Amino acid sequence: MQFVKYHGLGNTFLIGLASRLPENPSKLAQTLCGAQTGLGADGLIFGISCGDEDIETQMVLFNADGSRAEISGNGIRCLAHELFSQNGFIGPLLILTDAGVREIKFIEGNSDEALIEVNMGQVTFGPKIEFAHLGIVNDFDIPQIGTVDVGNPHIVLQVRDISLVDIGVLGSTVESAWNDDGINVHVMEVISRDEISILTWERGVGVTEACGSGAIASSASAYQWGLVGENVTVSMAGGEAHVSYHKEGFLLKGSSVRMNSHEVSISG
Repeated sequence: MQFVKYHGLGNTFLIGLASRLPENPSKLAQTLCGAQTGLGADGLIFGISCGDEDIETQMVLFNADGSRAEISGNGIRCLAHELFSQNGFIGPLLILTDAGVREIKFIEGNSDEALIEVNMGQVTFGPKIEFAHLGIVNDFDIPQIGTVDVGNPHIVLQVRDISLVDIGVLGSTVESAWNDDGINVHVMEVISRDEISILTWERGVGVTEACGSGAIASSASAYQWGLVGENVTVSMAGGEAHVSYHKEGFLLKGSSVRMNSHEVSISG
């Protein structure tokens, strides 16, 4: 089976298109995503047949640790990039995810690199949280904390100075204090009314260069808190994404880059 490796702002994925899932895809994800045992990636994505002629494919995503995830904002853009490359750069197209159907549009580019926009839909806000309730000691100011459902769970912590944060330590600690299902952790600094900066700890992966759904969660939180407007640039270690709020949902726009391809012998 062929797997094509992409990255969306440094967030790496192996993309495989097939009629159905292979045997034990969770174990396959652990093997292929491991830097020592496989090709190295943050996640493994299958695009499989879904039986609906209006939907291009069904996206099934496994994190590097083998856990199944509902959706990834960067991952779905990488999957769409591969579909656009194979079927022609026309659209929009619809992809079914575990979080529902998402619409993706090709903006510009080619098979090697493309700018792609996905409508991530509406988000659901949970209650604000007091940091002390997590039972974690810290030595920097956290004005606001909130939870957001973007089809997958996120917790956003606003800080005054993001440079003071070790996301590997804080992210792991916050997720461990959360619950057994895990949660994506984002630390956010508001730069201006139209720019934020975030650091990410992803559930099932760890520290990542970028997180598309996290960019949505952080922008939506900042918007709800009255800190930014409807159009926001999100700066991450892997680059910038652009988030805009419309009545039909939050739109995420960012680059996708094709890295290489690999033939892998698998069963099933």
